[in-house]
Amino acid sequence: MNNRLIKALVIINGIIFPIFFGLFLYKSFSKDTPDYDYEPEAIIVGDKLAQAIRDTLALQGLSYETPPQKIYNSTNMYIPISVLTYEEAKKMRADSQSAGDFNPGWFNYFNVLFLDKDYNVIGQLLDKKATISEITINGSGYYINDERPIDKTVKNIAYRIGFEDSNKDGKLDYMDYQDLYISDLNGQNLTQVTSRKYIADFKFINSNSQIFIRYKDINELRDEYNPLKFGVFDIATKTSKELNEIEEKLKDIERKLIK
Repeated sequence: MNNRLIKALVIINGIIFPIFFGLFLYKSFSKDTPDYDYEPEAIIVGDKLAQAIRDTLALQGLSYETPPQKIYNSTNMYIPISVLTYEEAKKMRADSQSAGDFNPGWFNYFNVLFLDKDYNVIGQLLDKKATISEITINGSGYYINDERPIDKTVKNIAYRIGFEDSNKDGKLDYMDYQDLYISDLNGQNLTQVTSRKYIADFKFINSNSQIFIRYKDINELRDEYNPLKFGVFDIATKTSKELNEIEEKLKDIERKLIK
């Protein structure tokens, strides 16, 4: 009888112990494993910022890990300035650097600083809080040893910029509405191209004198019922033209699918 009891206890221990040991290892490992679910840092606004000020917390600062970048068809350079949220960002930064895959593009752009060829500051893009999720210079894939001639028609830089906490989460980031803007190659003459549109994509066309834009209106329609639209922005006249013919033709093609 005693032998059977001992055998039973040995079997039970043999089953239970590995389970508890496995759980212990999992908990220990997961606690020390960095979280690599990266998301660009947001700019704190509204109630979150007010609370931080009341608590006298230094929540945010600037990051400019990227060295000055040459601007195509110009002697100027620019530095994209990102946002760092202390504590959260320090941990993320330490984790990513230890993994050897740190990339300043993971941070939310807050502003852009412009320099001349001698590294003198010639200006900044914005004078108030914003989120910048994209900076595009046509021809920026050009390399110094490239045999192609520089395209002298490139005169502008394009940006996706948002100034409003549209989803009311206390942060300015890529989740908020952003419109398309352009500036000169020195960051001056910032011009709004679209207003309250979801920009699918865009590109400079016709010797960089216009911008072709694919977009959707911001409304309450579900995405599948919200049609993709097309437009052209003329840089010289600062006027937009909706390409309704393309939209109507696509709708006509779509209607044939259910016939």
